[in-house]
Amino acid sequence: MMTTREVPLTVTVIMFTAESSLRRCLDALLEQKGVDRPEILVPYDDSLASNAALDADYPDVEFLHVAGTRTPAELRAFAVGRANGRIVGLLEDHCVPDPDWCARVIEAHEQVRAAVGGAVEKGFAPGRSTDSTLDWAVYMTDYSRYMNPMPAGPSHALTDCNVTYRRAALESIADVWRNEFHENIVNGELEKAGGVLWFDPGIVVREYRPLTVAAAMRDRYSFGRLFASTRVEDAPFGRRLVMAAASVLMPPVLALRAARNLLSRRRHRGQVIRCAPALLFVASVWMSGEMIGYLTGSPGALRPRTTGTAADSAPRASH
Repeated sequence: MMTTREVPLTVTVIMFTAESSLRRCLDALLEQKGVDRPEILVPYDDSLASNAALDADYPDVEFLHVAGTRTPAELRAFAVGRANGRIVGLLEDHCVPDPDWCARVIEAHEQVRAAVGGAVEKGFAPGRSTDSTLDWAVYMTDYSRYMNPMPAGPSHALTDCNVTYRRAALESIADVWRNEFHENIVNGELEKAGGVLWFDPGIVVREYRPLTVAAAMRDRYSFGRLFASTRVEDAPFGRRLVMAAASVLMPPVLALRAARNLLSRRRHRGQVIRCAPALLFVASVWMSGEMIGYLTGSPGALRPRTTGTAADSAPRASH
């Protein structure tokens, strides 16, 4: 990996939902307290019609153009490969970091750790303290496992919406992520190499992504299929068939697991009953994607890309 200068922290942000979401995330990064401003990289592809306004409004952010139409994993790999920081962080635009996020990240990496992940709290629209049942259901299935209270300590699961890596550790396994950066694969390889994956509950982002039903279905299906395809790469068809058959039984298990996360945290418990139908729905769509991913061993033509939102129709990059 070639670098021109080293900085303490590089943060790569994927524009995953809409320009307004990206602006909220960038504003939060530029207003961090107690540390020097991090290097901020935002990769984007040809599906973003123009980034002229972003360039003008954020002169301290580096927008990296990648030719063609790219998946989030491809964009993330491109940005990570150009990071100059000794610590490299991953965020998505719908997850806004708390004001002390950078300071806590740098402090957490004072110990020799390959990766440090943080908490993902439920965020809300300005002036609101709740959200739609669909958005709650997506949050519960994706992020409730990272909701506080959580103990600090070693962890096998860190989300790419709130994770930072020692650049030296990433460089040691560069062949794994050079073309596509999938955090489950990267984290697994780091553990195999003896690296420590650490969860720090004080490193917090707040997730807010209003979704339409169609957008939620596309998101759940495509990511479920992608996740499954990464698990069975080079696996024989017999094994893939068994895993596909097992996935048919998993939607209630996935929904119950998400509900248990909220109940065990003793927070937002009322959302479990309120969102039960939506939770089972999004779990079923995810598992249908997993089933196809296992059967085919392929992420398919429908790759995970930008999801439409219910409240924001600004021009957006398709990632």
